[in-house]
Amino acid sequence: MDSKKTRRWVRGYTYRNEAEQKPVAPIFKTEFDKDSDSGILSFLDLAELLFINHFVKLGFSIQKIRKAAVAASKFLDTDHPFALQKVYTDGKSIFAKLAEKENDSSLLDLIKDQFQFEKIVEPTLTCLEFGMAGKVEKWWPLGKGKNIALDPARNLGQPILDKYNIRTDLIFDLYKAGRSIDDISNWYELDKDSIKIAIDFEENLVA
Repeated sequence: MDSKKTRRWVRGYTYRNEAEQKPVAPIFKTEFDKDSDSGILSFLDLAELLFINHFVKLGFSIQKIRKAAVAASKFLDTDHPFALQKVYTDGKSIFAKLAEKENDSSLLDLIKDQFQFEKIVEPTLTCLEFGMAGKVEKWWPLGKGKNIALDPARNLGQPILDKYNIRTDLIFDLYKAGRSIDDISNWYELDKDSIKIAIDFEENLVA
């Protein structure tokens, strides 16, 4: 994600309209909103940004995303509406499932502000794992087929090899220090494929 864009989404910004500066509010309220200049983001904040970035890639304008976020926050009673397993997209609009009954498929179109019935939509992102309460609990940045996860309940939410619960940056530090993949595998009893994935992941972060 572009750091400049995400900063605007989180902190808001101002623009000049003729002779005056006009403020634009953040798209959503961060968990550390009282200290928004600190740059600290929670796991839910990151998940929210992931959804917003995904919507942008699908072609939604920031204005439409903002409208959907405001509506979803109101109807779902949360500051992180996109980080709930109740928000979907068909690529044309953004929907919230408000029904209490499991088999009730009525959805609220958050952009058009109208209900849709029997409309088939898919979960927005398959790289996220939701818990019992329908809230994001784990993020698989390379997809669920890979072994890397971000889990706020483990290692303070830093990227880990999920199978071994070891941080990817620790593996990368050993590799940069001149340790071979064979050495790391033998010392920590890790399979070599997972080590290579961790190294590639960390290298892409600093690229």
